[in-house]
Amino acid sequence: MFDLEEIKKYSPFCLSCLGRSVGLVGFGLDNRERGIEMINIIELSENMNIVEEIICSPEDCKICDGLIGEIDNFIDLACESISDYSLETFKIGTIVDKDILNLESEFANTFGVNLSESIKSQLNREIGIGVFQKNNILARLDNPDSTVIIDTRYDTINLEIKSIFVEGKYNKYDRTIPQTYWPCRNCKGKGCKSCNHTGQLYPDSVQSLVAEPFMKVTKATENLFHGMGREDIDAAMLGLGRPFVLELRMPRNRDINLDEMADEINKSNVDRIQVNSLQFVPRKRVAELKNTVCDKSYRVDVSIPEDLTIESLKNGAQRLKEKLVKQRTPTRVAHRRADLIRPRLVESVNVLSFEQGMVELEIRAQHGTYIRELVSGDMGRTVPSFSSLVDGACKVEVLDVLNLHLEFEEEKK
Repeated sequence: MFDLEEIKKYSPFCLSCLGRSVGLVGFGLDNRERGIEMINIIELSENMNIVEEIICSPEDCKICDGLIGEIDNFIDLACESISDYSLETFKIGTIVDKDILNLESEFANTFGVNLSESIKSQLNREIGIGVFQKNNILARLDNPDSTVIIDTRYDTINLEIKSIFVEGKYNKYDRTIPQTYWPCRNCKGKGCKSCNHTGQLYPDSVQSLVAEPFMKVTKATENLFHGMGREDIDAAMLGLGRPFVLELRMPRNRDINLDEMADEINKSNVDRIQVNSLQFVPRKRVAELKNTVCDKSYRVDVSIPEDLTIESLKNGAQRLKEKLVKQRTPTRVAHRRADLIRPRLVESVNVLSFEQGMVELEIRAQHGTYIRELVSGDMGRTVPSFSSLVDGACKVEVLDVLNLHLEFEEEKK
């Protein structure tokens, strides 16, 4: 039935490697038990001398090179690697030398059946069971809190901890802070005298003020801030707020009370920022947020020539309503943006108040519209502009983002 001489060429091997050669046969058996059954099948049980010649302990096995005998050690390594983390689920992965994988494949082929199990599969399963029994956390193949990759060649661990993603909305009232960390231009974020060794051009940002309490609680190694667009540093973000997702990488603690986080952020940053609607979300929400586009409404204080009248201002505003304008990349961002001409639709422009030399406007426009340049014209790079339509040089002095017109929020109104 089997070529005993061919099988003996791979000896000595352990019972587990013998049983794994038919690892997909037999319900409720482990590979060691399958190995015992295989001894009976190939009629070795009557000749104990042959059995003793080809069967050995896992430590001396020629097929697995002793890896099966190292399972308890791998369990300890895995448990130690996650001991400082608060986890509910995990997954085990292993890296095994290619020579071992090739040899076990050749050995399984000597039995003439394609029912073998990979040594990686056995290691993952049995190490996983051991980690579960010691730590009482659940093994989960799909999207676990942690993935423990054991390199069996060197007894090393590569630990992957799933990031925590918190979605919310922020309002920004402080006109001196950017949305995200802004590396110092001199040291490129490394830290120098000009940035007080912080590595940041601005000491605070929306990101830093939101992330600080989360970093303390989770003990994460890093945070990323994903916003649905951004406003200028000197612009306020009002209304219902701008959606964002805070990503916390390699968190040690996953037990977070979002209500408490929101209270701490808001109480610590009165008149600077405010957050609301915090909730946990999956990783895919970042891409969804980045790909969401919507109209935006702005309130702007605009300085104007003193001889402009309210009638000419209202006429210019009316002429911009539902107008498709062409905007060449503004001069203020040309050093970091491609030089393109972008068509953008202006939904409406309304005059809210007027006094000599100053007008207050509310503008609703398509996403990606440069509002300052829509008003000023940017030396002819935006056509038409409010300045060209009122025949006078106009400049935005103060800009507030009033609202992001998200479709699902518009439907609620």
